[in-house]
Amino acid sequence: MTALRTGQVLLMLAGLIAWALQFTLVYGATSTLCGREWANATLLGLGIVQASILIATLAALAGTGAAFAWSLWEYRWTEARQTSPADRFMIQTGVLINGFSLIVILWQGIPAFILPACA
Repeated sequence: MTALRTGQVLLMLAGLIAWALQFTLVYGATSTLCGREWANATLLGLGIVQASILIATLAALAGTGAAFAWSLWEYRWTEARQTSPADRFMIQTGVLINGFSLIVILWQGIPAFILPACA
């Protein structure tokens, strides 16, 4: 696999990787904090469970948003130039996956502020 193709694959999967990391951090932090009965502690005026979920969600959104913007820029750039069908497919798939990942990350982070922690 060439360096260009490796970069395209990583850019295409960046949103899914960020979502997987956010998913792991959210559930790992929640189970650890609730298991040690630290749910009543506060951080930055929020419950520590909600604060950890907020930090993980914002970090995942920032990384995925950057990957989405880069994919979208590449998509617009390839419209003006002739590229191979494989490159166009990879870029279009990257836009789709990263856009979908933004929605999924938000969808997973919002319940932390609706439902009680450690219930």
